[in-house]
Amino acid sequence: WIEKNKECREYFGSVAGGSAYKFGLFQKKETGMWTTGSPQKSHELEENEALEVGRNIRDALVKGVEIIRGARLVTLADYEKLDADLKVGIGEQYYNWSWVHKYFSLICNDKLSGFHSDEWQYHVLRALKIQPSEKYYTRSGQIAMIQNYAGWYYRELFDVFFDWFGGPKQFVRLGTSDSQKNYAAEWAKRSVVGIGWSEIGDLTDYLRGDDIDRKEVQDKLKETYYQTDERLASRKAGEITRFYKCNNNTVFVIMDGEHLVAFADEVGDYFFDANSPMAHLRPAKWKFVFSENEKMPEKAEGKMTSCFQLTNESNLMYLYERYYYGEDLGNNLTIDEEPKKVNVSEYKPLNYNTGIFPEYERNRIVFGAPGTGKSFKIKQECENLLAGTNGDYERVTLHPDYTYSQFVGTYKPVTDKDGRIRYTFVPGPFMRVYVNALKSGRTDTPQPYVLVIEEINRAKVAAVFGDVFQLLDRDFDGISEYDIHASEDVKQYLADKLGGEPENYQRIRIPDNMFIWATMNSADQGVFPMDTAFKRRWNFEYLGINENESEIRGKIMLGTSVTQDVEWNVLRRAINEKLAKEYKVNEDKLMGPFFISKKALRTISEEDDTIADTDRFMDIFKSKVIMYLYEDAAKQHKHKLFSGCEDTSKYSAVCDSFDDIGIQIFGEDFEEVYYNPQKG
Repeated sequence: WIEKNKECREYFGSVAGGSAYKFGLFQKKETGMWTTGSPQKSHELEENEALEVGRNIRDALVKGVEIIRGARLVTLADYEKLDADLKVGIGEQYYNWSWVHKYFSLICNDKLSGFHSDEWQYHVLRALKIQPSEKYYTRSGQIAMIQNYAGWYYRELFDVFFDWFGGPKQFVRLGTSDSQKNYAAEWAKRSVVGIGWSEIGDLTDYLRGDDIDRKEVQDKLKETYYQTDERLASRKAGEITRFYKCNNNTVFVIMDGEHLVAFADEVGDYFFDANSPMAHLRPAKWKFVFSENEKMPEKAEGKMTSCFQLTNESNLMYLYERYYYGEDLGNNLTIDEEPKKVNVSEYKPLNYNTGIFPEYERNRIVFGAPGTGKSFKIKQECENLLAGTNGDYERVTLHPDYTYSQFVGTYKPVTDKDGRIRYTFVPGPFMRVYVNALKSGRTDTPQPYVLVIEEINRAKVAAVFGDVFQLLDRDFDGISEYDIHASEDVKQYLADKLGGEPENYQRIRIPDNMFIWATMNSADQGVFPMDTAFKRRWNFEYLGINENESEIRGKIMLGTSVTQDVEWNVLRRAINEKLAKEYKVNEDKLMGPFFISKKALRTISEEDDTIADTDRFMDIFKSKVIMYLYEDAAKQHKHKLFSGCEDTSKYSAVCDSFDDIGIQIFGEDFEEVYYNPQKG
């Protein structure tokens, strides 16, 4: 009766919608079984169980009415207290049921309103410029105070309110730009709103029943636009689906970056225009109530999205006020000129074969144990390669979350200096170095360009390189033996940077003046394996565990109760020897001479090998060497390796022992058996 009776709905508000499960207890027509729970987790009850549930609901209703009747409800604070008392008094299980609220409002119609849904409560209060409470019964009380002030019952208030403000609204931010232009003026002239990603085709093709199959949209976006970024494809599928689902209760907030442009409402049915880059369109009526450069209070909400439902309360209060009370300022938009295209006659063919023949391999990975100077070697040889040229290099360090979009580039929104969003291709380090190399290849004196990749095996390199993987296979001249098809975004970016039309860059290769050098630490625990096909496209160069150790100097007095005059490089070799001999630790887990940097080993003078900053050395030895041995290289043998310590159960205890007894932490015989023989 509370839900279905016509007069009850008309005079006391509706709780229609949903299923019978919302009442907490009902009897199935088909079987006569009393049922509770939810559609997903249904429970059928015996009669005595149903009676118990029914009594609990009845008791909650009676208790709630007693609380409301006994409450003094004059101020907002009074209703805040009522909300809290009801939640405790009848229990949270019943507190949020809309039909329970309707029952209470029937009995106490002077204290509660007939608006039973959150959506309607928020809508009424925002439209009347009243900040809604976050609490359900407090919002009902806010509206009840309005009814009492006006001397109206629910139905009278509803009729007047609906005539002025209509039903609940959803405000949806809609961007207006892509990499080519701003479409706001064009849309306003046509009385439409739109969204991009035209190549996925008509959205009605993705209808399954009455709804869009978001997963199909996502798969098509990934195939067409975001080949290596599943998460971005998923987010954009959500935006496109949201645009399709908008209806005549939607108010589009037309925006250019952070700047408010207009409202668009009275939204019509979706249609597809294959001739427009913003091909997904809907009819809409535009309203110009914003002044130039006007922004929302929380201006960043939804900033990097194309279609986003706004939920920030400050923004919604602001938008409600401007939507219902704003003055029409008229349409001052001017249609952008079509984006300028570089004339095809300006296109200059790419020169992949520049004739550069350096002494270094073009694809190379320098690998070895930690501290062998891999990065230093790459840096030094990069400087040698570029010496006397106008070439350049860029360095990037990979990590487990690094993606193709970061490495090569992707199409995404970018905020310009005026705070406006433009969709554009944002290049990664590979694409930046690639373009520079191609530009240089067209000149009379081509220059070398180097991409340095640190820690190449700390990411899933096959995913990071994506289709670029194919380009790594170079011929004798240093040019990619096989080309690849460039994506639409890459073609457009290359045309923008190198001239001509996107069609000039259908297939691309790596030129001989582009070098890709990397370092790899195979001892790192957080690495990903490389497959054989990837490895064979690189020249691997191994740095031995003692390579360039002659460059290392530095000795220090260690210990307080037991003291020794210790040389770092001798100590390093001694530790390595113990690890290899006693615990069979592989060479890639041992320590190279630069495991502690040369800066930390700075000596007092050329003649005096004593380390200048002893405190710094001690700190670094404990935080790097002991930590590495304790947590990584000798993790399974740390109790034996640090046998000279009284307590090896804690890393901090080993460090304390090192301060006290120096290298004796490695056992009483370490100095005689391992350290002294390394001096020679």
